[in-house]
Amino acid sequence: MKKQIIKPFLFVIFLIISIALFSFSSCDGPVDPYDQLKPGRRDYVWEVDTIDVESTYINKIWGSSPEDVWAIGSGGSFDRSIWYFDGDKWTTDGFTRNILPHALWGFSNNEVYIGGLDGKIWNFDGKDWKQFAELEKEGTNFISFENIWGAKPNDFYAVGAGPDNKLYANHSVITHFTDNKWEILDTKALKGNVVHFYINNSDQKKYFRLVKIGGIIHPDSTIIYEYDQVNFKKLYSSVETKGMQADISMIGNDVFFILGYEIATRENNQFKTVLNVDNPNFYQRIWGRNSKDIFLFMIDGLAHYNGGDLEYLFYFNRTSQTQIYGAALFEKEVFFTIYEASTDLKYIYHGKLK
Repeated sequence: MKKQIIKPFLFVIFLIISIALFSFSSCDGPVDPYDQLKPGRRDYVWEVDTIDVESTYINKIWGSSPEDVWAIGSGGSFDRSIWYFDGDKWTTDGFTRNILPHALWGFSNNEVYIGGLDGKIWNFDGKDWKQFAELEKEGTNFISFENIWGAKPNDFYAVGAGPDNKLYANHSVITHFTDNKWEILDTKALKGNVVHFYINNSDQKKYFRLVKIGGIIHPDSTIIYEYDQVNFKKLYSSVETKGMQADISMIGNDVFFILGYEIATRENNQFKTVLNVDNPNFYQRIWGRNSKDIFLFMIDGLAHYNGGDLEYLFYFNRTSQTQIYGAALFEKEVFFTIYEASTDLKYIYHGKLK
């Protein structure tokens, strides 16, 4: 008899407590996902590899895992423009290919793409690199691809520019591969090199960064656009110089905007500040896993924002014109491509969390 009486009684008590807890937790409204993020860790152990290649720098890097990373650099020798890291060391196969790689993106270890400076797209199928496409746009005699990005193998974009009548890379190019075919999108009167193109996951809005190159009227300048497949809406513009230039970066599933010293996201057609960088060494280039785990290129090294403060992870040996051009980030490992202009040395900084 006791057991039959106690069980309903305990159930009623449990129900009352549960309702009280629910009411208490609901009074403050929905929990902000940002607040649930843990600050990004900083306890990296760094290894530095020197890439032996002349007359170029390693400008793009991508990987499916820390044991499957690709890096490219246009110019220099045709047989040393594509590099691969297998988890142990960086190598190149030494095979001469008629490709000047400048754009790199992938989806798996057997689905990797490279865009060249000659309108060509190459594909790695897990065994070898093969030409995948050769694209042309009316009004320009060749396309120089700056970047490739997409969410899946049958839905990605390759962007860049062709030469204008003064041979500047200002003939804007946006191409889309979907349903197993390429479409050259109409960029209308748009002028400039399309250097980054991303789709924000939450609202599926498309954003890209344009760089106008050369001349007195348009000194090298940066513009951020929103694109709806028909129209281009200018959101922000600035001169392309340290401290002022604009850029965009894909961090997690969100597009982040670099507006001079401000890092922001975009919600309800408004910029929402994530961080105002209070350091004049910031060079308007970022990579990250989420809004509390962002890496910042500084003129004297690499810094990290963990949602609370900014701290350097390492400093450059030489600070004169040293650049970080790209990053590949994984759960516990990170890779950064670094060019030391004063010595013409090319490095890959490889960090591992302890």
